[in-house]
Amino acid sequence: MTKSASTFALAFAFCSAAACAQTTAPAPVPPAEVPDVIVRKAIPIGEPSPMKTDALPRVLPADAKRVYSQCVVESNVIAITFDDGPDPKGTPRLLDMLKERGIKATFFLVGKCAATWPDIVKRMHDEGHEIGNHTWNHLQLTRLKDTKVMSELQTTHDAIFKACGFAPTLYRPPYGATRLAQQKSIHDQFTYTCILWDVDPNDWRSPRSSTKVHDRVLAQTKPGSIILCHDIHHETVDAMPSTLDDLKARGFQFVTVSQLINLESRTLAERAAFVAAAKAADAPAAAPSPAPVSASGATPAAPGAPAPAASPQHASSAAIAH
Repeated sequence: MTKSASTFALAFAFCSAAACAQTTAPAPVPPAEVPDVIVRKAIPIGEPSPMKTDALPRVLPADAKRVYSQCVVESNVIAITFDDGPDPKGTPRLLDMLKERGIKATFFLVGKCAATWPDIVKRMHDEGHEIGNHTWNHLQLTRLKDTKVMSELQTTHDAIFKACGFAPTLYRPPYGATRLAQQKSIHDQFTYTCILWDVDPNDWRSPRSSTKVHDRVLAQTKPGSIILCHDIHHETVDAMPSTLDDLKARGFQFVTVSQLINLESRTLAERAAFVAAAKAADAPAAAPSPAPVSASGATPAAPGAPAPAASPQHASSAAIAH
């Protein structure tokens, strides 16, 4: 390459580079605008409305079992029960506490105490509490002959009825002890249902303490629980204001034992209906039956339907026949 050509090439390259440098760079593209984010405050869902427990029947349902220690329910509904009364000091004080809070309880009465203080028994019934049979002398039934068992229950039954005009339908065996054969014979004789428990604060054990009663009841109670307490111990009665208030604060509602059994019966019936409906929905649809075919190969018309129009060929044949 000659000198002049080289010089020309260099000059051309320099000018091209300068021209490129002077070229205006494209303006940066602004980022897309981000729409404002609207933060909506969550609307709190209120607590479920308490169920109307007053509407629950106070008599046992026809499908009641022979023995209960708790009930299957889907609501925070429980029954609190008191044994061994009535006590002339503790029971009236307890009734005042229950009345103040609008709580209905179930009392399992010792017959000789019911006969001694019938006015307290009548007050229990008049204020809407349920009354059950706890035998006359609080003897362990499994150690007694059948005739003695029936006597213990019958005399108590009569004392309760005499005091308040109510015939009990529930009983609680002392110490929760019965044989299966006794349960059957008692049910056959009195149509009684045996009520045990699933919450036991052991409030009869020494040393007794109202704090123990409160803490143990709160720790053990769950929906459908049947709580066992004894209104003959002043420590138990002393524990009731805070125990009842704290259970209510946790959303529990109180009903009688018979009402709780009715709620279980309704709950199980609703579950059974739901399962039956689900099974029916999952069952395959039955295939339609094929329509019957006549000897001529035609499908016969449904009863009452107009006869099909004859084809021209059939019409001419019919005219010739006539």
